Amino acid sequence: MWLLYLLALVLGGGLLLVQLFGGAHHGVDHAVGGDHLGGSDHHPSSGPSVLSVRSVTYGLFAFGFVGTSLNVLGLAAPLAALAVAGAAGVATTLAVGTTLRAVGDPAASGEAALGEARGRPGRVLIPLARGQRGKVRVQIKGQTVDLVAITRGDELGAGAEVVVVDVQGDVAEVIAAREVSKA
Repeated sequence: MWLLYLLALVLGGGLLLVQLFGGAHHGVDHAVGGDHLGGSDHHPSSGPSVLSVRSVTYGLFAFGFVGTSLNVLGLAAPLAALAVAGAAGVATTLAVGTTLRAVGDPAASGEAALGEARGRPGRVLIPLARGQRGKVRVQIKGQTVDLVAITRGDELGAGAEVVVVDVQGDVAEVIAAREVSKA
């Protein structure tokens, strides 16, 4: 049984070291063909799955570490050591997976989504007119965001105050702020 624990410890620990020192921005998850076990039905906007390759790697390491420790130090009978090591591996996998999912959730990032610009006031940076794109600056979640903008109204010069009425892709449709107050 000690060989199983040692193999899990070396494999899990080795993969964790590769993730730590490899410098890849996504670790091993994408290198092995998916962000979670069970297929490619992962949706990037929903964050990583609880059973990602990364969380299973941590679980494998925990299983190997606990099992090796209990076995080498003789702290538990073989079956008890297997049960405790297995429980530690499963608990670690679920804890790491849940944590990574919460941190990977787009809502947890604090990153400003362009769609959140809808209804927000802004200021024209580059003049725009009907049929001519310009650029506006808006505040979203405390971040200053510059957006390519269009308008269906009159020409809006640099410095004009506007309100974003819609966002399609990365282009905001704006109207003059004075027009909003008239409505």
